[in-house]
Amino acid sequence: MFQSEFILDKRYFQECFDESVKMSKHHKPKYGLIAFLVSLGFVAHYLLSQAYLGNFLFILAVLEGVAFYYKRPWWIARQMLSRASGSKVLLTIDDEGIKTENPYRAFSVKWQDIENVVKTEQGLIIEQQRHNQYISGTVLNKDVYDFIFSKTKK
Repeated sequence: MFQSEFILDKRYFQECFDESVKMSKHHKPKYGLIAFLVSLGFVAHYLLSQAYLGNFLFILAVLEGVAFYYKRPWWIARQMLSRASGSKVLLTIDDEGIKTENPYRAFSVKWQDIENVVKTEQGLIIEQQRHNQYISGTVLNKDVYDFIFSKTKK
């Protein structure tokens, strides 16, 4: 059995975002959507003479670009504003699975529910059917890495 503690601070959230976004399907801007909105804006503004609708679609395209550009700071700010921010997390890895607990939430995953484990530059991403969890490598040692990979090989 392995136990470790870490704090949910800004550095941890930054690492979590940076390592997880590489595995995400949403790490590239939606150029197609932006082009579509701009095209509809031109059609509405110039061909249909609907200036309000055209301007609205142009603004939506700009907002989509801004939302992508500020995705990281926005996500980190939301995490820092959560009540769990700054709390101490107890990580337990044993024969049953992986458990994390903080004063606000407990999370547990059994080994058979893990579909894949991906080693990143700074930690591990635990892939499940519906969502992924990130564990920082700063709280793990080589024996724990080996144990996790041995338990998750199918």
